[in-house]
Formats: sequence, C-alpha cells, structure tokens
Amino acid sequence: MEEKVEKTVEHLEAEVTGLLGLLEGLAWNLPPEPFGPTPDLLGDDHF
Repeated sequence: MEEKVEKTVEHLEAEVTGLLGLLEGLAWNLPPEPFGPTPDLLGDDHF
C-alpha cells in the first residue's frame, strides 16, 4: 500500500510540475496591458 501511495504522489508531482510549466508558458503570451507585468508562477529561483 505504501509503495502505491508513493508512486501516486510521484505521478501527481510530475503532473503538477507539467501544468505549472504550461501555465507559465501561457502567462508569457498574455498582453502586458492592461494586466500588468507577466507573473512568475514558479518563483524567481525556478528555471
């Protein structure tokens, strides 16, 4: 059971990371006005 939970958590982490990457990519395509500067969804320390 513990192994299944660990694999599920790993899978979900990968999915969330992928979705955040997609959202950040979409955010860069937003026009700068009237919404302001493009948000950094993953934080300054994530590359």
